[in-house]
Amino acid sequence: MIASAAGAAIIEGEVQFTGAAPASGKLHREADPYCAREVMTDPTALVTKGKLANVWVHVIKGASDAPPPPTAVEIDQQNCMYTPRVTTAVVGQRIVARNSDPILHNVHTYFGTSTLFNKGMPNDKAAPIEYVTVEPGMIKWKCDVHPWMRAYVGVSRNAFQAVTGTDGVFRFSNLPPGRYTLEAWHEKFGTKTIEVTAPGRVVFAYDGTEH
Repeated sequence: MIASAAGAAIIEGEVQFTGAAPASGKLHREADPYCAREVMTDPTALVTKGKLANVWVHVIKGASDAPPPPTAVEIDQQNCMYTPRVTTAVVGQRIVARNSDPILHNVHTYFGTSTLFNKGMPNDKAAPIEYVTVEPGMIKWKCDVHPWMRAYVGVSRNAFQAVTGTDGVFRFSNLPPGRYTLEAWHEKFGTKTIEVTAPGRVVFAYDGTEH
């Protein structure tokens, strides 16, 4: 029995990768001397011991809407990369973007195929950019100056969401017992859904097929 307290339940699980682990190639950052100082590999598909990282897992059916947290979601541009790569927000929550590099980046965000905003940040002295989320879905972040720079913010109406680490694990606590639909999203391998009764455990499995 997976339960956390009287009247509350837990859903936990993991995201497995069943295919051959993709090789992480070198990012070509040579065009910018500042970025070229450090060699980095492509973080698009991170598989460790058969587990897939950077998967946004969230409840899409069965959970009540939640008020936005008072704290902002932080996105930084550091060493010519967005960090974190994938994170979450609740509808109505603020996102604050910063530039920690002494060079120009531009913050170009998309919701679907539509641009939300596209603003330049000349260097680490630039004022932060703030944005308040207005609807659920995936916000894609990129830099038009440095095309390898990517980040993603999954926005949900409820608080039951997580991003997997290298262990592929996720866990939602304090859910009312009942039936829920969960969705897993990965930037390269797409979305999968599973229905589960809380308390319960689920496993999402990706085989390397791109969406």
